[in-house]
Amino acid sequence: MSLKQLYQQTIKQHSQSPIGANAQFTPTHQAEGYNPSCGDELDIYLQLEPTKSASTTQIKAIGFHSDACAICTASASMLCEHSEGKTVEELQKCVDDLSISIKNRTTLSESLCTSSPLNCLTAVSAYPSRINCALLPWQTLGRALQTAQKSTQS
Repeated sequence: MSLKQLYQQTIKQHSQSPIGANAQFTPTHQAEGYNPSCGDELDIYLQLEPTKSASTTQIKAIGFHSDACAICTASASMLCEHSEGKTVEELQKCVDDLSISIKNRTTLSESLCTSSPLNCLTAVSAYPSRINCALLPWQTLGRALQTAQKSTQS
């Protein structure tokens, strides 16, 4: 299966049955995102907990609420599927790596987010007008993680 076919299949699957959509838990952190070029609106909700070593924080629960296109919704669903149990630092690296890969039209390599479903998001780079749709959930997660890191440093 080509990357383009995998991308289309994954987007369809995740947009029709999004993981983490309207999840019910009490968030410790959240962030809002908006894509003016498509009209996508997205809220990311995180519930963080200390790891067993208590030296870092990990994602206990993650969810989102959106009024967004299929690509944005699918990307948010993949984000939720990938994120639970990861540390804040691991996810921030993944956000950075994915953004760079999509913008530079490269596949993810030796990254914490190299799973094939996430790697297929790099195929969106063939559709420049849709890049912001795919990146919005990840950029919004990045802002939520930044506030989480600031609150743990205080």
